[in-house]
Amino acid sequence: MSDPRDYVVFDTETTGMPPSARLVEIGALKVRGNNIVDRFESLVFPECPIPAEVIAIHGITDADVADAPLATKVIPEFLEWADGRPLVGHNVVFDAGILAAECVRLGMNAPHNRTFCTLRSARKHLQRKSHSLSNLVEELNLPAAEHHRASADATHTLNLLWYMQDMLGDKVLVEGLVLSSYSPDIPKLPESKRLLTESARLHQAVEIRYRMRDGRLLPMRVSPRFFFRRKDTICMEALCHHARYYKSYRLERIASVHPLPDAEQIAVEQSLWL
Repeated sequence: MSDPRDYVVFDTETTGMPPSARLVEIGALKVRGNNIVDRFESLVFPECPIPAEVIAIHGITDADVADAPLATKVIPEFLEWADGRPLVGHNVVFDAGILAAECVRLGMNAPHNRTFCTLRSARKHLQRKSHSLSNLVEELNLPAAEHHRASADATHTLNLLWYMQDMLGDKVLVEGLVLSSYSPDIPKLPESKRLLTESARLHQAVEIRYRMRDGRLLPMRVSPRFFFRRKDTICMEALCHHARYYKSYRLERIASVHPLPDAEQIAVEQSLWL
């Protein structure tokens, strides 16, 4: 089957690895035939600090995203803009995983866009020592620009695709799963933790006692939102009321869960930016 002729090339920058990582930037090109017909670009406020080791890669700081829109706005806008078109990315498993996880986090069903991977295509057809996007751009003398920013890397990806198609024809793309298939596995919580699920559904806060790595049990007030599986561990993403940003908690370390009195629940709703 020939490569699609009407598609979107996209790239993301994040706080880390999905599904726990958050989106901080998305850039995309809408391509029809041999022409770029539209562009999409946005920073995203990730609702948590960006780790220093990740900033060292893409250079996006907390200050850069402080006034950026939330994923609740950016993700629906991007998916509407893409309008069901195939999504092409370099290591698309990562970028599709971020998009699908954000959809689930926001209570949306990820759509069924087809995905295609230029990394897998390069490994199949070019067989270089390194197939990283930056190395391929340099070795193949593709147009130079910055790396590890979403719009720039989307452009590099498109230039790489066009290079392979010029060399090999229009059957170079390797197809992956549909976007919805990259959605994280949502685990079923044990009965003893059912209050967490209910609190997430109702957008309410709870008190938990959490076991730290050193064995201490600390009381915490959190607002659960999203549950996911990381390898063999079930994790909960929740707003930490003390830090006022979202964190991940290992379910096995939550020793107990208690509801808040109604008066305290109302006070929490009025005081947080959530």
